Amino acid sequence: MHAVVRADLHEAIRSGRFKPGDQVPTEPQLMERFQVSRTTVRRGLRDLETMGLIVRHPGRGSFVTRPTVEARLDRLTGFVEDMEALGLTATASVELVETVPAPERVADALRCAVGEPVVHIERVRLANGTPISFDDSYFVRSLGSRVARENLRDEPFYSILEQKYGTPLAGADHVIRAGLADQRVAGLLHLAKGDPVLLLERTSCLAPDREPVLFEYLHVAASRVTYRLSLDR
Repeated sequence: MHAVVRADLHEAIRSGRFKPGDQVPTEPQLMERFQVSRTTVRRGLRDLETMGLIVRHPGRGSFVTRPTVEARLDRLTGFVEDMEALGLTATASVELVETVPAPERVADALRCAVGEPVVHIERVRLANGTPISFDDSYFVRSLGSRVARENLRDEPFYSILEQKYGTPLAGADHVIRAGLADQRVAGLLHLAKGDPVLLLERTSCLAPDREPVLFEYLHVAASRVTYRLSLDR
């Protein structure tokens, strides 16, 4: 029966019914609901705590933790793929879609002229309802004008490009550095201004000739993400 208690609460957390910071039902409430002993309830809660899904505070109760994401950098994956691999539900909030003249850094990454029209898309990426990253993205206009019409709340860029448009990706170049959240990024990621963030510049390229089609500034909440990379000597 402890597995039944654990599975029921796990599903409530996974589905977003219990969000990060929410208190889960108390031990007496769970005992009454499942008609089980306190020992059984505590074992189910202990399992969830071991899985990192809740934190238990004596005298206060059990609370849903914010997800900590561990992503790998030894192969190119998208945000949704990383979250699904961790058993988390990925969603996105679309903040902005517009066509703008390419700034110098964007033009350099996309190999186009400064001022050439590019499609600019801003999104907040969430895992189980918790903001993980703010993605500031620039597409070459030929693809971006199509991508901008898609359901960007539920469909990730990589799936749109590869599965809908039949344009396979060859890979991406990453540059990673440390940074601090400014006022806007802090608000979008539910951080305090000046909290640490990881700043990733990512240029995604199409196969087979590695033609750049997407350049992004990714602002990642440093307290919620760990990157792992294995290197061979």
